Formats: sequence, structure tokens, C-alpha cells
Amino acid sequence: MQRWSVSNYQTMPWKNGGGSTTELAIFPAGAHLDNFIWRLSTAQVAVDGPFSSFPGIDRTLAVLSGAGLILHTKAEQGTTPSGAVHLTQNSPPYCFAGELAVTAELSEGSVSDLNMMTRRDVCTHTMQKLLAGQHRIHAQDARQMLLYCVAGGARLTTPETAEEVFCSGDLMLLNETHPASGIALELTADEGAILFLITLEFLDKGVD
Repeated sequence: MQRWSVSNYQTMPWKNGGGSTTELAIFPAGAHLDNFIWRLSTAQVAVDGPFSSFPGIDRTLAVLSGAGLILHTKAEQGTTPSGAVHLTQNSPPYCFAGELAVTAELSEGSVSDLNMMTRRDVCTHTMQKLLAGQHRIHAQDARQMLLYCVAGGARLTTPETAEEVFCSGDLMLLNETHPASGIALELTADEGAILFLITLEFLDKGVD
């Protein structure tokens, strides 16, 4: 188990130079934008503009604050339909391919978002939003799991660990303890809490 808080995060320019992103965690440790297996980050979007291109990367985006984003996707070689998706704080996390030509339009004012990226030929990910209440989770095929607290507080227990207390800005990485054992946890989220759970499954079981 590994844990980060606000003091551990790094802020850096976007790949396309159009803004900045705060890197919450990257795997493997010390990786860069050209060789990571997965990367979790937040960004403050203040102007309309194109997303950086990440060929071979799958992305999931969730709006954390602000009125929302409209993502415009341009069709490429007739294989991907063009269209627009309106994301707000109430929208489920949105998945898309990193090589798509996507332009973001602000609905009204700046937006903060959460962005998960995984290298498609190495692993897959799913992201879900958790609110107040009791959550029992057992991801049988998960090799790793990330839990990020956006607001409020929560308490986490696993079969192997004592209770961990979460507060806004905290991030935790859990690893399966035995091959093919998956990851199980129980989470109690306080009233007003907002958390995101990201489950990671590896295509090559030998990746550490």
C-alpha cells in the first residue's frame, strides 16, 4: 500500500503547452509522459483548446468542479464518428482513446478535472465515483487499485490492513497481495464525501 497527499503532487505543463496539470501518481515510479504504464492527474482548464495526443493510451476524464466541458471529437479516416459530449460534475467518468482529435469547450468558466491514462497494450482501467455511505468492493481481476478523495472524509479497511482515514486530496494505491487474488476493501464515506476508485487490470501478469 502506498499513500500520497497534497504536498507530494507535482505540477507541470501540458504536453501540448496549453495549460498545466498536477500529477498525482505515475507508474512505474519515475516514469515520464513517453514511457508510463499508468498516470493519474488533475488539471485546471481555463480556456478552450485541443487535448494533447497520446497514441496507444486509453483515457478517462471526470469533472471535479466548474460548470462543465463539452468535448468535440473529430472523425479520423472514417472509423470514428464525430460528435460532442457534455460533461458535468454529475456525469459518469468519460472514456476515450488518447489518439483521438478531441477539443474541449468550456460551458461557463474554468473547470477542474481528473484524468486517468493507461497504456493500452499493458493494462486496462475503470473509474467509478463513490459518494457518502458504505461501499464493499471486491475486484477479482484487479492487480492494482487507486482511491482518490476529492472532498470530505472516509475510512478504508482491507482484509490485510487496519483502518485508514482519508481526507480531501489524499490518494492511496493498493496492490493485490497474492497472484490472481484480486483486491477487496470496505469504505465508509462521510456525508458530502466525493471519491474516485480506479481499478487496474494488467494484460501481462508479470508486470510489477
